[in-house]
Amino acid sequence: MITKNFSGALQLSDLDDFIGPSQQCIIPMQTKIADNPDDGLIKLRTKKANKTEEESTPKVAKITLNDCLACSGCITSAESILIDQQDYREAQRVLKLNQSLDQHDPDRKQSVVSISPQSLSSLAVKYKLDGLTCARRITSFLKIKLGIDYVYDIAYARNFALIEIKNEFLNRFRNNRQNLPFLTSECPGWICYAEKTQGEYIIPYISRVKSPQQILGSLVKKDPNQNIYHISIQPCYDKKLEASRQDFYNEQKQQYDIDCVISTGEFEKWLTEEQFDCQCTSELNYDKPYSMNDENAQMILTHRGSGSGGYLDYVFRSAAKDLFNIDLDDKPLEFKIARNQDFRETTLTIDGQVQLRFAYAYGFRNIQNIVQKLKRNKCEYDFVEIMACPSGCVNGGGQIRSADVTLDDVRHTYESLPHLNQPLDLRIDEENSISLHTSYRAIEKSLSNAFNLKW
Repeated sequence: MITKNFSGALQLSDLDDFIGPSQQCIIPMQTKIADNPDDGLIKLRTKKANKTEEESTPKVAKITLNDCLACSGCITSAESILIDQQDYREAQRVLKLNQSLDQHDPDRKQSVVSISPQSLSSLAVKYKLDGLTCARRITSFLKIKLGIDYVYDIAYARNFALIEIKNEFLNRFRNNRQNLPFLTSECPGWICYAEKTQGEYIIPYISRVKSPQQILGSLVKKDPNQNIYHISIQPCYDKKLEASRQDFYNEQKQQYDIDCVISTGEFEKWLTEEQFDCQCTSELNYDKPYSMNDENAQMILTHRGSGSGGYLDYVFRSAAKDLFNIDLDDKPLEFKIARNQDFRETTLTIDGQVQLRFAYAYGFRNIQNIVQKLKRNKCEYDFVEIMACPSGCVNGGGQIRSADVTLDDVRHTYESLPHLNQPLDLRIDEENSISLHTSYRAIEKSLSNAFNLKW
């Protein structure tokens, strides 16, 4: 069943969620035409004709994530080849080699593991722990047993993402509502689909803000003099694709901002192999500076809002205050189901007039609906939080799949994590500044491998 791997948007071969592969990889299709003029001739043979050894033995095309255009073929049918570079066994190999080197060896890397709150919630359910205890015990195990140098919280980088997305939305709204609806860009499955199938039409609506994973990757490696190997634990296989984008590759150091993305399920296998004991009471907090604590030094692990990061919640409240001087206090936002549980909307109404209309659109069916509305110029939303996976990131394709780990339990655990109502007001160090933004572009499709989409 392919639903356990990449998101439905990347497995697309028809208009449905989680469709099986139907295309071939574009890599073997892009072959150079030989100079021999005879190659242009059609050769006929009988069915009984013997094939030469060269003709009967097909060449094996091995690709990497750098080659991938999310065309839906190789991602699902040859995934074991595709993700060689983004596998927990590769991380094990690097860490084992690292441990064999002397502390002062220039080839020795500082090892970093960053953990997403959605992955943490899935692990906590698996180990029957609350989220905070699970984070502390895993951190202790990684540092003491596996020799990891630093364990960071990916939610720390989300503070930057939330603030930048808010500013980007407010700028568009004030500029005659230019390029609205504002479409979030935190989901790499959605981004790959948009670049590959919608091209220049949809890209102007998409936020340019990096995802928390990539912001943290830039922060961790901002010092060019440090040699760092960064492992990111994520609920989604699509994050492997995001980490391998050339936009996040440092030409000078010849490395990516994130070296290896491991799904929650893969991470749980790794912990099992290393004999992690969830009942061991040895506990450590996430490391500074990329973690959050309250005034009592208690760890804070996420932000208010949806299980996909709380982007809609924060931007809606901020826009109500900044644009219309309406303070929504801390009461929960009220949502109306638009089409299904994964397509909900909320509005700000003043004197009977709707001033803001925001929506969640999770899962490919609902993404498809948004795209259709945009193409027909009938999309009434100002802001849409888009995620490729049904139910959002807490239900990512890389989460633990077992009878004792249910979506309801993972969602409840995530909602129970210590959280911030407002993101931390962080500032980027000007001396070691990083970019919080990226860019997206239409990917040219091969006619022989194009999606057969009918809108």
